[in-house]
Amino acid sequence: MEEKFLRIIRKTGTSLGINIPTEIIKLLKLKENDMVRVSIEKIKKGGKD
Repeated sequence: MEEKFLRIIRKTGTSLGINIPTEIIKLLKLKENDMVRVSIEKIKKGGKD
């Protein structure tokens, strides 16, 4: 199953991170220690290429 969503990167301590929405966690039935494949594409704010 594949789900797509937009997130803004936030600073978490000395790293950058994103939060996975609760809806996605439920849809994919994710739990601690599960592995997921992540694909990242940088976009401009406002949704313009």
